[in-house]
Amino acid sequence: MRIEHLYYLIDIAKTKSITLSAEHLFISQQGLSQAIHKLETDLDVSLFQRCRQGVSLTDAGNIAVEKAKEMILKYEELLHSMEPYSETKSLEITEKLFISATPFISNFLPHVLDLFRKKYPAVNLHIEEQKPNEIVTRLNEGCIEIGLVTLPEYYDYQHLENNSILFEKVHDYTLLACVAKSSPLAKKKLFSIFEIKKQPVVVYNHEPYLEILTHMFGDLSQLNIIVKTNSREIYTKTILHSKAVGITTLPDFNLFNEKSMVTIPIKDSISLDYGWLISRKYPLSPIAENFLEVYKAYLASGDY
Repeated sequence: MRIEHLYYLIDIAKTKSITLSAEHLFISQQGLSQAIHKLETDLDVSLFQRCRQGVSLTDAGNIAVEKAKEMILKYEELLHSMEPYSETKSLEITEKLFISATPFISNFLPHVLDLFRKKYPAVNLHIEEQKPNEIVTRLNEGCIEIGLVTLPEYYDYQHLENNSILFEKVHDYTLLACVAKSSPLAKKKLFSIFEIKKQPVVVYNHEPYLEILTHMFGDLSQLNIIVKTNSREIYTKTILHSKAVGITTLPDFNLFNEKSMVTIPIKDSISLDYGWLISRKYPLSPIAENFLEVYKAYLASGDY
């Protein structure tokens, strides 16, 4: 049994999605699935079962999660207690960088982190998904140095000024409809809000995304939402097999790498500004500046 497998178990229990946890943990879905299978083999139990929304814990899985949290706490206490005696302490100083990100930005992160870790292998990165205003609060408190964000066009940018937060915009993308190529809807050149309300729709089940859809469509009960999920696999299959309409951005659509789907513009859609937040109150550390340089170079390359 490997300690990182316990971290994986706890994250999947939280997200209820192999796909979403793979993005959080910045490993492949296949690698994450293999790690959980190895843990199940070691424990000789099934920890998860598939459900409509993704995966859910079995009874054994619920117990395993609680025990895993206890073991990780003890493990981290052990590491902390050994720090004064570490033989490698004088040879290599590990720097830490704390970053928060909004959900839609996460499609960039695995590639950026690969580039950054190759260049700065000694840096210990801590990344957490949060809402924009939560990121502003953590920047103000000095808990993080960088907030990687997507801000909807209706966001109160004055809130950033009032809190001495600087926003640097990199790009903007509008929400698009995505449908199966085999669907009659694929022939459409433009969707109206009213037309989408008449179609079966699949949506992501995370709050910031649903807030954006509420601003776009009004009361979400007016949408014919047939699936609400955080699993990219279920999201894609619902579009392809149930002829549902997905609503997402172009970078997120490209992440599917699915040639059997197409995007269609939506009239009066909402635009999202992609960029990052930093606090004017606290100077960036050299390693934070290095991270932004890597991030800028990646975005400028157009590889996403």
